[in-house]
Amino acid sequence: MSPSTPAREPITGVATATTPRDGRTGGAPVWSVPSAIVESLAPRGLHFGVPAGAPWVNCAELTTQAGVAESLARVTAANPGASAEVAASYLANWYSAAVVGPAIASYVLLRRVPDLTPAQVALSVPDSGWFDRTALYRPVATALANDPLAAGLAPARPGLAPAPGLGAIPGLGAPPTLAGATGQLGAAGAPTAPPGGGIRVVETATELRAVLVEEILAHLDPFLRHLRSMVRLGRPALWGAAAAQCARAFLLTERATGDPMTGRDEADAFFALAAPTMLARPRWQEFVHRGRTYIGMRRGSCCLAHRLDAEYCTTCPFTGDADREQRMRTWIDTQGEGGLAV
Repeated sequence: MSPSTPAREPITGVATATTPRDGRTGGAPVWSVPSAIVESLAPRGLHFGVPAGAPWVNCAELTTQAGVAESLARVTAANPGASAEVAASYLANWYSAAVVGPAIASYVLLRRVPDLTPAQVALSVPDSGWFDRTALYRPVATALANDPLAAGLAPARPGLAPAPGLGAIPGLGAPPTLAGATGQLGAAGAPTAPPGGGIRVVETATELRAVLVEEILAHLDPFLRHLRSMVRLGRPALWGAAAAQCARAFLLTERATGDPMTGRDEADAFFALAAPTMLARPRWQEFVHRGRTYIGMRRGSCCLAHRLDAEYCTTCPFTGDADREQRMRTWIDTQGEGGLAV
């Protein structure tokens, strides 16, 4: 655990879609965020649809040079004594987590990938600089051919065998009913597309995973490039921060699946595709605590938190395996029932 990864807070319920700025739904069904996704992402919040008003900021603005500079200034002001490099490391971790968390949770738990084009995503930006909520304008942009939302749509690459998927997960509920098999999205306020253009359909889990990698890398690249131009941190450090947040998002899906191996295996397959762009990927650290198997990780690059408060996080690559494991055991015990090592 480190300042780059927020502590878990009590989950109060299922987040719901936001209302469009004009207040009209146009008859489209309103999507609620499935409870399993809420559980996986806590304490961060998630909205499906276009949010209204402050403190929401569209990621097309946040990923510009000016947007990155403003975010870096907020983080620096909120962390007195932090060097430019520490503030940039915090920002790389926080921004990455806000973007990749919902996408990875949706992929693992729902077998769906949202549209991560910066213009189709917004983040809540409080004065502290912490991105505490994410809004996905198009929560389902790519789905498997056997997904109910893909009914009537032709696969992008036909002729491949359908993927078995992960099966039913308690608490997800049924998908919303769409008006016709046009591929239009049902999230309130989300942009609609021409018939057949709203959802990209793929046949296999391998293809869906490739889309996830493509969406994440394309979104994060301009943000991290601008950030790198402002501080003395190299590509391995910045992409290592992104990789750590991807790994953490995969492991946190255990909250919904109850299986510590599913997220880890999915992460391994993800990182195999994300290389070499996503440098310095984490390594796993498996151990048994109070009779239960846990999977933690050793980051591929340091988050630099120790430079500010002299405290090493539970995933620090500069600590020994035994010390890191003990820190993870302590962190698990502070979370209560259902606590994880990340």
